Amino acid sequence: MAVIYSNLAKRIAGAIALIAGATLLLRIVLKFEETGSVFGAVSYLSQFFTILTNTLVFAMALVVFFGVQVWPRLTQSLTIAIVGVGLVYHTALAHLLDLSGLALLADHGVHTIVPGITLVWWLFVAPKRQFRPSDPIVWVIWPVAYCAYILLRASSSGFYPYPFLNLPELGVGGLVQSIVLLCVAFVVVGLVLSGLSRVIGKAVSVA
Repeated sequence: MAVIYSNLAKRIAGAIALIAGATLLLRIVLKFEETGSVFGAVSYLSQFFTILTNTLVFAMALVVFFGVQVWPRLTQSLTIAIVGVGLVYHTALAHLLDLSGLALLADHGVHTIVPGITLVWWLFVAPKRQFRPSDPIVWVIWPVAYCAYILLRASSSGFYPYPFLNLPELGVGGLVQSIVLLCVAFVVVGLVLSGLSRVIGKAVSVA
């Protein structure tokens, strides 16, 4: 079935792409000032789920802006992922940071602004399909792929960007438990967003 985007959906997607792209570029510039190397900055940032998810959202929003069809379950999965980024940041990490100026702007760009606009875009204007029992499997593909990527990369670099993926400290059992809990969290977020989408859809149709 063809996916049709309204002009409003395309315009908001364009705004998401612009904000995400500018924020990611700012993060690279700020890291470049620390490392003195563009490659070093990109290499370091590419280890973080937040940065990679924002990059995927940027790419998705950009192609939607140009009218390219994107599988609705992919847009849903990326929305779940970016909302998860925002939730984890604001519930567990934001109070640990003391940022200002451009660093603060860049931080909230990837953790607050892009997740917020993407959520609004998906809930209100993005094309959707009815929920299927197989959807949760699709939702966890990206986080599981990220975990595999980081574990493979860390096996040579020794750097684990998140404590819940630190294999030497957690052990195999602890690592498996962390990944399972991560997948459960994604499924819960996905179910909540799916429910919100249905409620909003019914409210709009009644109005």
